[in-house]
Amino acid sequence: MNKINIKDSQNFITSKHHINKILSNISINVNDNIFELGSGKGHFTLELAQRCHYVTAIEIDPKLCKTTLKKLANFNNFHVINEDILQFKFPENKSYKIFGNIPYNISTDIIRKIVFESKATDSYLVVEYGFAKRLLNTNRSLALLLMAEVDISILSKVPREYFHPRPKVNSSLIKLKRKQSKISHEDRQKYKYFVMKWVNKEYMKIFTKNQFNKALKHAKINDINDVNFEQFLSLFNSYKLFNK
Repeated sequence: MNKINIKDSQNFITSKHHINKILSNISINVNDNIFELGSGKGHFTLELAQRCHYVTAIEIDPKLCKTTLKKLANFNNFHVINEDILQFKFPENKSYKIFGNIPYNISTDIIRKIVFESKATDSYLVVEYGFAKRLLNTNRSLALLLMAEVDISILSKVPREYFHPRPKVNSSLIKLKRKQSKISHEDRQKYKYFVMKWVNKEYMKIFTKNQFNKALKHAKINDINDVNFEQFLSLFNSYKLFNK
């Protein structure tokens, strides 16, 4: 049995009205298989089971697993796994989507796992609003690493009043949509290196002065603090050309 870490305790959303409002913003249908990250007390699990083909809920707390099983006693299109999501292995050869109201303190770890260790086509996550904004900030390494694999969008605001216990901040519903990776397998380490040097403003460790000016001009960048992802990819491609 898994040990429960108190710091991973969640803020729950139990109002059917609020749950339906959140789920109205996501695209799931009767053919979809859903992995739910944290079943909590089963409130979202119940609504997902009514909307999709099959729900697999991964919940670290054995008491909450039992609560979810009891709540969905009349359904047979779901399964609850008592496991830490960060240790869970997603299937390799199966089509699925992900949904989760995830703990604030391990949001980065969970999103990294989804993007780099799952094959989910679409992932819908309720996260802290400030964290959602950081995922869109191309001055941050996490955003640049994720954007190479998924398109990130904020779908709606989730007010703190929806939760209990009530957190100090509002949340957002975000979507991660899988796309063909912009970085080849053999370039991944090179890309990570480039990202880290760029966000740390160590430009002269990746370009000579002349190369830097050429790369900026080619990417049509006027302000190095305001670079979109397509421009950043252009910079990386210039870096590769200069270092053949």
